[in-house]
Amino acid sequence: MSSEIEHSIKWRWMVRVWGLSTLIMFGLSYLWHGVLLNDYVNIKYPLWLHLMLAGVVYLVIAFVLTYLHQYTTVRHHKFKGLLLGSILGFFIYLIAFVLGVSYNPHSIEHTMVDFIWQMVEQGLGGMTIGFAFRVLEDNERLSRVS
Repeated sequence: MSSEIEHSIKWRWMVRVWGLSTLIMFGLSYLWHGVLLNDYVNIKYPLWLHLMLAGVVYLVIAFVLTYLHQYTTVRHHKFKGLLLGSILGFFIYLIAFVLGVSYNPHSIEHTMVDFIWQMVEQGLGGMTIGFAFRVLEDNERLSRVS
């Protein structure tokens, strides 16, 4: 197979994995803030605008995670996506916390739970990326054998 074709296939799979991770993280965010905590009643602008902007944010987060997963080296490859996602979630929440981005003022306990949830959410997005690329690598290995 030529290098151009391999690059094209790799790019198509990266885009698919990126989209899957975006959907997972956006869905988890909606479940957490929209269903479990009902935080959306506290936003001061239209819900459609919030969801659209959140979608853009999760596209960016998933892109960064997909890129980092493909172009970084981690000793324990099995947990690479989870580790990268959790670290990214940690820093994303720090930025939001410092900027004062929140649905409403919370106690320290609520802040800590949100902080942990952000790390879990991005960790699961990263784990999705890691799992998807692992499946793709296994399929590629099997197709070379047969």
